[in-house]
Amino acid sequence: MKDISKENSFKTPPGYFEGLSDQILKKIQEEDTGKLPKKEGFGVPENYFDQLEKDILTKTVQKETPVIKLKQYKSYFYAAAAIAAIFILVIGLEWNTTQTLNFDDLAEADITSYIESRDLELSNSEIAEVIPLANLEMDDFMESSVDSEQIMDYLEDSINDLDELNIDLNEEYQ
Repeated sequence: MKDISKENSFKTPPGYFEGLSDQILKKIQEEDTGKLPKKEGFGVPENYFDQLEKDILTKTVQKETPVIKLKQYKSYFYAAAAIAAIFILVIGLEWNTTQTLNFDDLAEADITSYIESRDLELSNSEIAEVIPLANLEMDDFMESSVDSEQIMDYLEDSINDLDELNIDLNEEYQ
């Protein structure tokens, strides 16, 4: 790297740029002039530049257009939203008026289905302890009343030995 000189090695001969344009024009004239066209390649219509400024201004000047205002729909939207909110509020308040239920409001079928659907794991003796037997009659458990004659007919048909039941037939029919 030390061998490279720091002087500019590109030098032009003295007077090189003097008369350069004359030399180029002279060289062009000496060469074959048949290659260059005699007429210019681009043409401009007559009086083109006289009317150019007017044409540009007429095309670029903006005409004033009338402004059409759109209706303000925001106020309508707010009014509709307020009416819908009031409507929903009124309906919601009407539906939330529930009555308090008492034990008297429950039907016997509801209580029965609740007990049957739950497995309470109570034995018959536990249920018998809870239910008072003093005020109960046979008709309370049955949907239709049964005559004693019907009971006796049933027992005669289904049981072989009536003596096992210790029923005195004569006492019952009297």
